[in-house]
Amino acid sequence: MRLIGVGLLGTQYGPDSLLKISKNLPWLHSITSQGVIAALALLILACFLGKEWGFHFNPNLKFVKSRSFQYSVLILLILFASIDVFYNAFINYDKQICTAFFKYSIDLQKKYFTIVSFTSALEPGILEETERYLAIIILLAGFKRYRSWRVPIAIYGSALLFGLSHLGNIGWNGETFEATIAQVIGVMGSGFLWAVLYLYSGKLWLSMIFHFWMDYLANLQTGWNSAGWQFNGWATDYISEVLMVLVPLVVTIWMMYGKRRELLEENADRLMNVPLKKLMVAFN
Repeated sequence: MRLIGVGLLGTQYGPDSLLKISKNLPWLHSITSQGVIAALALLILACFLGKEWGFHFNPNLKFVKSRSFQYSVLILLILFASIDVFYNAFINYDKQICTAFFKYSIDLQKKYFTIVSFTSALEPGILEETERYLAIIILLAGFKRYRSWRVPIAIYGSALLFGLSHLGNIGWNGETFEATIAQVIGVMGSGFLWAVLYLYSGKLWLSMIFHFWMDYLANLQTGWNSAGWQFNGWATDYISEVLMVLVPLVVTIWMMYGKRRELLEENADRLMNVPLKKLMVAFN
């Protein structure tokens, strides 16, 4: 029921345009009409929902020194997330198989450096990552009796929900059904990385930044109101889909072992508001 409630909240806050301000104030007009204010409102509400449910109040967990934490792992996660953004934003392929791996086009256009391009990328960066935060704590709580499964379920479950949330893009400025299904599958890969990055770092703003940049770079090339995904049925379409999902999946599987997994579990406990004494035992 909480997951359903979060989905309904996203539907309510995402397209909210009732707070429109006059175009004479372009920045404020764009921030309100594109739903940025509503996204911030949902983030604030999410913090209070987490507290009311008995979980950690702040999605921006304070850093706690742990023997399990490794800066090298955090740097690698940021590197993989950056590569994922680059691949998704600039991949440009045709019917030639090799282009799915090696052909990129950075086609940033001056005419798209607009306020709307910025705010329309900022809104999902805040809104959808807030929904991820809520989905993660709900799934962690729902499977708290199954400690060996709760972290993988929270990561992959939240990514699956993130992908499915894009089903509503069918028909958006001509986006086909096939393209929407490809988008649902493709963005799950990014969802894997952003979820594990949040659970490892405890910093929701990190995943918000990557989410924003992925959408913003797309806006700067095709415009904020263009079709979000293309799918022509070529072999390269399928190869790129596999790469978008498989590479992040391999990274997250790697994170499920050793000290990397230990830190994920520690941060999961902190999110669930496990008493400090129990956490100190885990840290020591």
